[in-house]
Amino acid sequence: WSRIYDVILKTIIACEEIVTTDVARLGLNRKSCYELFGFDILIDDTLKPWLVEVNLSPSLACESPLDFSIKSQLICDTFNLIGIEKSERARERS
Repeated sequence: WSRIYDVILKTIIACEEIVTTDVARLGLNRKSCYELFGFDILIDDTLKPWLVEVNLSPSLACESPLDFSIKSQLICDTFNLIGIEKSERARERS
């Protein structure tokens, strides 16, 4: 996994200046502007990861129970990272 993280981190670092410039140009606040990236990574026969593409708006449509499980957890993790918590009403339902 560390080699995959390395590819993702280097990709984000490579585009940081572009994103920072656009955030400033648009007058956005870095602390209230979020983006979810979808990384497509191919692993070769030596287990080396290769970046295929980065999706700026990855699909969150669910076409199977596994898809639903993975993507719903992704959304929950994303909300947790930016500090959005379940409402009291939602906690009572779960």
